[in-house]
Amino acid sequence: MANKIDALLSSYEMVIAEPWSGTLSTSERFMFLVFDPAELRRVEIRLGEFELATNKGNKRWELISLKSCFPTWMSNHDYRDEYFADPESLVDQLEAEFKQYAIDFINDELKKRNADDQTLIAIKDVSSLFGFGRLSDVLNSLSNDFKGRLLILFPGEYDKNHYRLLDARDGWSYLARPITA
Repeated sequence: MANKIDALLSSYEMVIAEPWSGTLSTSERFMFLVFDPAELRRVEIRLGEFELATNKGNKRWELISLKSCFPTWMSNHDYRDEYFADPESLVDQLEAEFKQYAIDFINDELKKRNADDQTLIAIKDVSSLFGFGRLSDVLNSLSNDFKGRLLILFPGEYDKNHYRLLDARDGWSYLARPITA
């Protein structure tokens, strides 16, 4: 009997083997690999298998991690010491500055990848934005000039074109293609 990650990998292999249309909008070029947040470590341990499946599907795999996004922004902030002393005062800065920083961070990483129309760029550690900014706001604001596809490793749930990150927030509708077990 296959476990959840085996089933997720099998679903992914079928999706990644399909030919890619060049006529999709930016938001339609997103794919969400949706899994139970409790399975996050198991998915991360097996990322090499997802990369192999991507290569087998004649696509190129690139990986971006968002794990350092918030710590880097915070460590470079002029008022970081004041925010550590009074975290409540950080709330306005998250919306005003951090959201744009996260968008710029991902856009810069996308540019570094030299992606072509057969490149899959996997974005992991999206949960590191949780509590600091809305993933939906960041994704909706990304540059639309990247090529290929974006795969969001999404610890949450998907139901009827509605996504919920970490099962803790009201979800949002998105045109992305879900990949589920």
